[in-house]
Parts: sequence; C-alpha cells; structure tokens
Amino acid sequence: MGKHDDSKDCKFRVEYHCDDKRESKDKHEHKHEHRHKHEYKHEYKCDHDHKDKDKHKHDKDHCHSKPGHSCGVDNVRVFGSSTEATTFPKTIKVPVTLAELSVVVCVEADIQLEKPALEIIRAWKSVILEQCELVPTFNPYAAKLFGSGFIRKNLEYATADHVSGSAVCGDIRHISALIPFDFCAGITFPTSGPSLQLIPDFTSSGELGNKTGTAGQLNMGLFGNRQFYNEKPYCELVFSEFTELDIGQDLRKVKCNEHAFSHVREKIVLNLGLKVLQDQQVPLPVINPPKPPHYPCK
Repeated sequence: MGKHDDSKDCKFRVEYHCDDKRESKDKHEHKHEHRHKHEYKHEYKCDHDHKDKDKHKHDKDHCHSKPGHSCGVDNVRVFGSSTEATTFPKTIKVPVTLAELSVVVCVEADIQLEKPALEIIRAWKSVILEQCELVPTFNPYAAKLFGSGFIRKNLEYATADHVSGSAVCGDIRHISALIPFDFCAGITFPTSGPSLQLIPDFTSSGELGNKTGTAGQLNMGLFGNRQFYNEKPYCELVFSEFTELDIGQDLRKVKCNEHAFSHVREKIVLNLGLKVLQDQQVPLPVINPPKPPHYPCK
C-alpha cells in the first residue's frame, strides 16, 4: 500500500509496505507470520508553481529543458527525380583556337648596378606571362585581352676597379632584373569561324497577387536565378621578340676616353605572339564505311 503526500512546493513522497502472513496446515496449527516492510522514498522537486492541485503529472524535461538555438534550418524536405537524359552526337572536348595575335609593348626602366660599369658585355632577356584575361565587350564578336607579366633581363658588364697608364682592370659581374609590363589589346572574332562561348547568368523575381487582384501578397515571392559554368578562355605564349636601347647614366671619367656609369636606362620594344584558346565541344565527323566491292556473277 502506498501513501501520497502533496505539498505546496510540488514534493512527492511515496512509501511502499508489504505484509505477508502465511499459516501452515500442520496438526499443531503453528502460525508463522512473516512481514516485510519496504520503504522507498522518491522525491521530485520542481521550481514551477502549479495552480491546479489535481494535476501531478510532470515531464522530466519540463524543469531541465535546454534553450533552443538562435538560428537554424528545420523541417527540410528534398524532392528530386529525373529520368530525362540529354543525348549528344559523338563529340570531343578540346582546346579551340579563338584568335592568334601579336601585341607590341613599349617598356622603360632604370637598372641600378652594384658597381660602376665600364661597358655592357651581353644582355639576355625572356618573358614571363603572369596574367592573360579575356573580357567580352558589348559586341558579341569582339573582346578585350588584358595581360601582364615580367621581362627577365640578365645583364653582364665589366667594372672599372683599377686604372693604369695603359689599361683598366676590373671584374665581370651580372645582374638579373625583373621589369614589369602590362597591355590591353582588342580582338575581333570572325562571324563564320570559332567564336567565344560565354553565357551570362540571370536573376528574376515576381510577386503573387491577392484574391481580388488589386495588389500583391507581401508574404510570398517568386525568385529564380540561373548560373552557367563557362569554360574560361586562356592564353598561350607563342613567341617574343625584343629590340632595346641601353643608355648608361651618371657618367664618370675613368681615363682619357673611358667613362663609367652606375645605372642603365632601358628602352625596350617587346613583340608578343599570343594564342587565345577555350575548351569547347566539337562534333566528330561522321565517316561512312566504304561499300564493299561488287563483283558481278559470271
């Protein structure tokens, strides 16, 4: 049998008692009493006040509930099914040459030498193309090519360390300099040949009207956007040509007709050969097998 104690602070106390009396059916009618008393106390405290005293069922999470997250995504349902497949003829995806052009770039730079030089012995140059971006214009058959890079110039020169009556002595030194350049060139694509394939993205929106058709429903909206993942055009460097003029500055007399200079003024005309390409789908030509020879019956 259990006892229930109800108090104002929502405190529960439960006690259990068990009585067991058994009598034997012996001739002497011996009575044996065995009594077990079990007490089990369970207390559950709740800080909330309940006006209705008849309601004693509380959820355990009612007093130990965790605060919810400030933001999140709930009730997510995903629907997706498609049985349609796009079929193409036999094609191959290869780099397609859009244009081949030559760009002339004029560069001026000052190169400071470590020691005063008596003369320049050799100059060797190469081109490092770092950036080449094709930007479409308002004409679908025209675009602008933006490029930038460096001219790596290796300059060997003879120094004037010691001067005697009939000779000038020194070391052979070199300097490797990076001279930056940039350019912008226009490209016109032919109307009948390969052209640039770039499809722009778009975004649209709309509203749903109310039942009377006099205004839109502000709590609903229609939105749509489409994105195309185009193949980015790129460039290849085909050739480079240089013509230059090196002028020694800050001349200092070393001997009768000999002068040393501490820095060089560079005037370079650079001709770049470029090829603009883009990966495109190209259909393969359909070649019909040759017909077998026909031999007439004799």
